[in-house]
Amino acid sequence: MVVISYLIGSLSMAKILAKKKDINLSEVGTKNPGAYNVYKEIGPKWGISSAAFDILKGFIPMIFSKLIFNFDFTSLALITLAAVMGHMWPIYYKLRGGRGLATTMGALIVWDFYLALFILIIAGLIVYWSRYYSELKPRISLVLLPLFSLTAYYIRYDKNLVLIGIFLAIIVYLKAIQYRYISD
Repeated sequence: MVVISYLIGSLSMAKILAKKKDINLSEVGTKNPGAYNVYKEIGPKWGISSAAFDILKGFIPMIFSKLIFNFDFTSLALITLAAVMGHMWPIYYKLRGGRGLATTMGALIVWDFYLALFILIIAGLIVYWSRYYSELKPRISLVLLPLFSLTAYYIRYDKNLVLIGIFLAIIVYLKAIQYRYISD
């Protein structure tokens, strides 16, 4: 399931849509081959479709692994990590992928639906607040995963979810550094 999760995570709707529209996402907008850049450069309908696909890339492997195969915590954590890393470093696209936030959120919906919903509401408020400050939007993902870890601790008191959140936050930060979303 870990390998399957990575291969599913490596699929990129953003790259497929951009290729159909003759747009190189690595040269326009945020230069990130992700849903936000598709939204801004190709259009809202395509950006939302890309984001939904990215969420499903994390959700589908996790729902099968948790509900059908009933894997243990360690296996689920590795499957989550594989899907997110597949999105960030896709084998099909020379290891050039997106930041992985939507794929992470898809997996976290399976981990804890209400906690993921809470984070989506907070993310929506942040996006709404920063809608006029476009330079902040790529950095929103850098806030959400640590927020997930804090809410997992304070709302659910689940140390395992905190560990997953911290680990995923680290790889999202590493990806952000790669795209220079963190300037210092």
